Amino acid sequence: MIIRFGMRAVIAATALVSTLAWGGPALAQKQNTAPVVIIIVDVQAAQRESLAGKALIAQRDKYQQIFQADFNSARQQLQAADQDLAKQKGTIPQDAYDQKAKALEQQVIAFQRRTQVAVRALEKSTEGAAADMMNAILNITGEIANEMGANLVLPKQQVVLHEPRMDVTPTVIERLNRKMPSVNFPVPVVDDTPTPVAPSAATKPDKK
Repeated sequence: MIIRFGMRAVIAATALVSTLAWGGPALAQKQNTAPVVIIIVDVQAAQRESLAGKALIAQRDKYQQIFQADFNSARQQLQAADQDLAKQKGTIPQDAYDQKAKALEQQVIAFQRRTQVAVRALEKSTEGAAADMMNAILNITGEIANEMGANLVLPKQQVVLHEPRMDVTPTVIERLNRKMPSVNFPVPVVDDTPTPVAPSAATKPDKK
């Protein structure tokens, strides 16, 4: 399973940061006379390098490894069941074979469904934790903007050239580490768990 860390949150935050104008309507009225003070934030770096961002990735990877181990085990059982069933072809009545084949097919479908549900659950937990972290980043950026008298915040990825002092990313990361040293990563809920596959029961030949 491949999960893109906070992709939706990054897109949303980039859009918000790129349009933030501190001062609201008052700024619009004074924009012809007031100087534009700009600061720059590397949102993705704040995600990646902060304690909260690293904790988020660690939690995501932990659940991903758990799910992957579970899926590998179930896949191996299904493969073994399929091989055993293939050996029974022609040795048991056709109707019994068809019944076993249908039961195995249903198990495969359930396995695929469970995999999809688990992926969505992990994505949901990841995005929820990333959204909380992104809110903190935006709040901290707002505080810094007010302190520096900035009325425009731009994402670093959209800036070609700038003075180093305009980049407040290190300050954002420092304050984020103090404010949010960890992150609340919701436990992924997989509520469509099928009955575990049992090859011995599913493929054992009928006794005559």
